[in-house]
Amino acid sequence: MDTHERAWRRGLAALAALVMAAGLAACGSSDDDGGGETAAASTGGTAAATSEAAAPSEDKKPVKLAMELTLTGVKFGQDTKAGIEGFVEEDGAVELDVQGPPSIDPVTAQKQLTDMLAKNPDAVGVAPFPPELWQRTLTTIHQRFPDASLTFNIKPAGKVEDVDKAPIQTFVGVDDTESAREVLRKTIELAGLGPDTTGMAIIGQCVAGETGVLYERTQGFKQVFAELLPEVEVHEFDSKVEPQANTNAWTAELAANPDPVLAIGTCDQDGTSLYKIKKQRGYTFPVGAVETPPEVVAGIKDGSILASSAVNWYLEGYTAARLLAEAARGAEMPKGFVDIGTTLITKDNIDEIEKRDSSLAETKAWYAPKIEELFADLPAHTHPMQDAWK
Repeated sequence: MDTHERAWRRGLAALAALVMAAGLAACGSSDDDGGGETAAASTGGTAAATSEAAAPSEDKKPVKLAMELTLTGVKFGQDTKAGIEGFVEEDGAVELDVQGPPSIDPVTAQKQLTDMLAKNPDAVGVAPFPPELWQRTLTTIHQRFPDASLTFNIKPAGKVEDVDKAPIQTFVGVDDTESAREVLRKTIELAGLGPDTTGMAIIGQCVAGETGVLYERTQGFKQVFAELLPEVEVHEFDSKVEPQANTNAWTAELAANPDPVLAIGTCDQDGTSLYKIKKQRGYTFPVGAVETPPEVVAGIKDGSILASSAVNWYLEGYTAARLLAEAARGAEMPKGFVDIGTTLITKDNIDEIEKRDSSLAETKAWYAPKIEELFADLPAHTHPMQDAWK
């Protein structure tokens, strides 16, 4: 076992220990005002949503779906949930149980899923973050629902070399490395930077680790820096996942390095923090982002953020729920990577995106042709699982 592998395993073990400690602390903190509120939010409350079709369609078999989100306290989780519920409303014969902790909490998430499994659903979908800590649970799901289970948002394995051993072999989502490459290329182009550019670029990875979606985005960013800005020194740091901690981390990082060539982060929180700090401190360096929290939309409109790449979250939730419902009714679940795509956002299309996000009706209207196109030729959007790591 080489030094890198040992370090990776130590890091994973530390993460598992921290996650377990956090879960135990949440369960045992009801005597504390703050802890009691956190525990209540994490184990259901506003994070859980159950909907039943009032009048099931006579020509459809009624089915029960259980779906576990990565987290529900940020916009992308809420957009994904809206897509799930959009399909359920359209279908008319689905009983849905969808849950997810408000922040990243694998212990609580797996407890929520265990509780849902006790209700005997017909199909199960899960966003297993981080996948290394979910393998036993994914195995249980596959054993109970071999033909009616999938992962969405988060791949069922942390590394491409582990794909063949993943218990679940259907993933609905995107290639996060390519999405990161795309937005950074556009940011560099719009910033007017070239191969002779020198200085430091900063990457914020909001959850430290050497596998998974956030690590893959970091690797995509680093590949583009090496390709397009070979003379630039790339500095990456742990930008923290909790919103205020994220802002604090970026504030400290930029105080130490106030004139970067470019700054970008792997999470929507990073874009939000960079927008706020640029406004407060008067920084003028170029910024790229991911996703579409309100601050990123505002930043693209006023030019303080040049580009963002957003997963088509509503489409992801809709697609995962529809595939599960169809599988529960006897259809064959597609195997491999079902690519629901991303949208690159700049000043050229920000008004369209803002309109899309202005109401649920506008969101449904914007996604309707994308849904039709995907399901009109699902095999064209389904690839070998390994392609999710290209």
